[in-house]
Amino acid sequence: MKVGDSLNINLLPSQAKFQADKIKLKKTIRRYEMRFLGVWLVFLIATFILFLGSGIILSGSQKKYQQAVNVFESNTEEIVLNQLLKYQAKALGQVLNDRFEYAASFEKVASIFSDKAKVSEFEINDKDKSFTMTVTTADKEGVDYVEDRVDEVNEGKVEGVKKMIITGVSYQVRGEWSINLEVMI
Repeated sequence: MKVGDSLNINLLPSQAKFQADKIKLKKTIRRYEMRFLGVWLVFLIATFILFLGSGIILSGSQKKYQQAVNVFESNTEEIVLNQLLKYQAKALGQVLNDRFEYAASFEKVASIFSDKAKVSEFEINDKDKSFTMTVTTADKEGVDYVEDRVDEVNEGKVEGVKKMIITGVSYQVRGEWSINLEVMI
């Protein structure tokens, strides 16, 4: 035996050794219990803080929501009025788009022919929004001009006039040609 080994020799009786091991085991168990309780306590405190924090955030959100509801409720009459005005404006716009523009149609029909042909009679048919007219011209060249103009309209070269039909041609004793037309706008 060496001189330093005598310190490691346990001369206690075996019952005392058992009690010493038991005390060490209790200290170790107590240490682990304290660590477990510490972790558990930290977990409980974190959970409590999260609970309180979420409650504060929730109450703040509820206040903001209530403020938005109050603003909305105070402006409901204005919102309803604005929506009603928008609806009425849209309905009025649709009516204005769908209605027949008589003045513009008269101007369009009157501008179809130049000085070579003169509109002598003019009548509107309200059912299909068409015009019947009588155009007079002094010579055969004027008749040719009217026929060419009818062809241009039917080919789509004249904007705003859909179709034109010659319903009759007659020669007057005075030397005038009279051409009856039906014009669809």
